[in-house]
Amino acid sequence: MKKQEKNTALELEAFVKEKGVQFGKFVSGWLTPKRLFWFLLVVYLLSLVPLLWIGFYNYPSADDYSIGSDCRQAFVNTHSLLATVWAGIVRAADDWLNWMGYFTSNFLMALPPNTFGERAYVWTSVIMIGALSLSTAYLLKVIFCRVFHADKYLAGSVILLMLFITVQRMQGRVEAFYWYSGAANYILVHSFCMWFYGLLISAIYDTGKKRTGKLVGASVLGFLVGGGNQMTALNGAVVLLAVILCVSLQKKWRTYRAFWWPIGLYYLGFLLNVAAPGNWVRAADATGMNPVKAIFVSFYYAFDYCINEWSGWPVLFLVLILIPLFYNMAGKTDFSFPCPLGVIAFGFCLVAAMMTPPLFAVGSMEAQRLQALTYTVYILVVTLSTGYTAGWFRKKLDQKNQNQQFSGNTARYILFCLLFFTFASALAVIPTPHYFTFSSAITDLANGSARAYGEGRKERIAIYESGERDVVVKELPAQPELLYFSDIQEDPEFWENKGMCKFYGFDSVRLQKELK
Repeated sequence: MKKQEKNTALELEAFVKEKGVQFGKFVSGWLTPKRLFWFLLVVYLLSLVPLLWIGFYNYPSADDYSIGSDCRQAFVNTHSLLATVWAGIVRAADDWLNWMGYFTSNFLMALPPNTFGERAYVWTSVIMIGALSLSTAYLLKVIFCRVFHADKYLAGSVILLMLFITVQRMQGRVEAFYWYSGAANYILVHSFCMWFYGLLISAIYDTGKKRTGKLVGASVLGFLVGGGNQMTALNGAVVLLAVILCVSLQKKWRTYRAFWWPIGLYYLGFLLNVAAPGNWVRAADATGMNPVKAIFVSFYYAFDYCINEWSGWPVLFLVLILIPLFYNMAGKTDFSFPCPLGVIAFGFCLVAAMMTPPLFAVGSMEAQRLQALTYTVYILVVTLSTGYTAGWFRKKLDQKNQNQQFSGNTARYILFCLLFFTFASALAVIPTPHYFTFSSAITDLANGSARAYGEGRKERIAIYESGERDVVVKELPAQPELLYFSDIQEDPEFWENKGMCKFYGFDSVRLQKELK
């Protein structure tokens, strides 16, 4: 009897193994890198639809009026694009002298879309999400395909997975994608930085006019990024310093002497940024930390935010599904991926360095736009660190197989990760509708708060443009999660109220709250 039971168990085990092998072959035959890429591309693009749709109800607020007032008045009075841009340059120069050194950001913030009409503001989310997606994709494609000769479909899948987690789990979504002044200062300048890195790396592998063109583009972007927000500018300065050190140790400066121009212009912009007279004017009213304390506290904050707040199950999913993709990608390169712990440590230092400027300037990381930028860099660092470690592990195993198709086990693993993410997402969204950016947009669209907010803003604009000199407006009927940033107050002397007066040219504006 026992022998019969043992034979039955062995037969069952053999049956399960056989079916498992058959299923693995079926999945590996169906789930190819090309199909995975197209599937992820469709998913990512569909996930952006609610984000762009809700953008139709987006309207300016706060600094969009106060900082954008000079360009707005220039456009209204002249209807000249050149005069409007010049007003932005003048405003940026004035801020450089009297308020803040990041001249690139000053110019971008001085020229919000609502300069050319309130409804032009709907382009804010398109610009920010588009710039972040395209610039990140360009940089990573250059790194994966040109430097490490990876399969383009595997590289594309990695890029789309990283972008999905970046955009859909973004911290401070309003200030990252929908409030222009905050997003232009941080996300847009970060996107410029991604293009700068991409052009610089790509130029290494080009010759002749193609290299010259990319170096010219990198030089312009380098100067602009160096003059952008000081978090991105400092981060870029650290990265370029590491590059200079590596090239110097290898004594290859003669080979890369043409790259002095973009790097030199980057540091020129950075020096003009940090040495601006306006920085000292603003610092007089700030309560920041001393430089040494800011550096040490930034490491603590990096641990606190990255581990305690941002590294939930979606980031774990990202790491787990990227491992086999990077493992396959590493088969086509001869690079040995030395010292992975040092690379990971350097990446963590970059994330910490993002936090040092705001800690030095204002002593905190509370502003959501600061967290949005740091989170974006954190996910980029996690992705690249995972890839480097997976490559190192493959080289340690010394596997020469360069087949880019998925094995049965790899295909089953990737399929399981995707199914798990779908199931876990449903469990997360049901009790917390605003868990993902796309679910937050769908929620605000479905419950009518986005429409009510947009109609309330539209009614106000009609009053603003009615010709009244002393304007009184009602409270907004809704404050959707993704769109509402700030509003004017009952006090007509409040800075947002004064900024709106300057933007539209009336004498005063105040909020009239309804009695409850």
